[in-house]
Amino acid sequence: MLTERREKLLRLIVDEYVSTAQPVGSGNIVDKYRMDVSAATIRSEMARLEEEGLITQPHTSAGRVPTDQGYRYYVEALMKEEELPEQLQQTIRHQFHQAARELEEWARLAAAILAARLRNAAVVTTPHTAQPKLRWLELVGVHEYLALLVVVLQEARVLQQTLSLDRPFTQEELTSIARRLNDVLSGKTAAEMRSESLPVTAMEAPLIDAAASLLEAAEESEIEPSFLQGIRELLRQPEFSEGERILGLLELLEERNLARALPSAGRSTGEVKIIIGGEHPLDAMRACSVISARYSGPAGLRGSLSVVGPTRMHYPRAVSMVRYMSSLMEELLGVYFA
Repeated sequence: MLTERREKLLRLIVDEYVSTAQPVGSGNIVDKYRMDVSAATIRSEMARLEEEGLITQPHTSAGRVPTDQGYRYYVEALMKEEELPEQLQQTIRHQFHQAARELEEWARLAAAILAARLRNAAVVTTPHTAQPKLRWLELVGVHEYLALLVVVLQEARVLQQTLSLDRPFTQEELTSIARRLNDVLSGKTAAEMRSESLPVTAMEAPLIDAAASLLEAAEESEIEPSFLQGIRELLRQPEFSEGERILGLLELLEERNLARALPSAGRSTGEVKIIIGGEHPLDAMRACSVISARYSGPAGLRGSLSVVGPTRMHYPRAVSMVRYMSSLMEELLGVYFA
């Protein structure tokens, strides 16, 4: 544990560096914050913080900047979350109530709000179930011996596959078959769809098998459907002025790599997790901090929200926004998908 003076000094260094992106000098601290001690005393205390590994001097004669360990101490012991103004909460709620009541639209809007308010990148996954369940299916005639099987999951995700038919079918016949299958299969997982106890005909069995295979493929996929916003805001930060660093980061933020880039959401809802700089297992992400939270809803629906920014991030504001958006998503799912 630090002394009270060193804790105050560390808090001021973090806050000042987050605000200015410039190393913080002892004279600046004394002048700006009207400290009741001399600049020499502040320099001595800074030296002790540096010995503790909480701040560092980027180059000779420069001021100090927080280290990853310093940010960790800050968020664990010194930080107070900002309380979102009531007017801002009402504005965000109004945006959601104006949006279509579709899960993908909510995820897209949540990512856009987080990115705009925090001026960093935001990734929000569309609410989905761990074991996908069928909402409904459709059969659309493509050719005399071909039909398109369209499967809609409970989280509104759409999957499709072209099927070969053993004889020509009219669209009316295909619609009738789909209607019957929906009566039998709606709300079921792939395993339940393959149950021998289902009352289906020999003609319907291969259609059910195809639908179950689509659900299994969705279940096995490591990629959660998601929306990424705010890349331009992120890349405007001075930490990302180097082209090589930008390329590595952008590659990780592609959808196929997001599961590796954002491993911090955790399993429990309501918990906000923070990964700071070098705590991240991937080199390209070690200039970043990631703040994440899970949210959940009825019927096993779940998703996550993440903010990606430089380690020089405004943590009190970011944590508060992520926590609020997580609780709002849970509230909306509870109201409209119960």
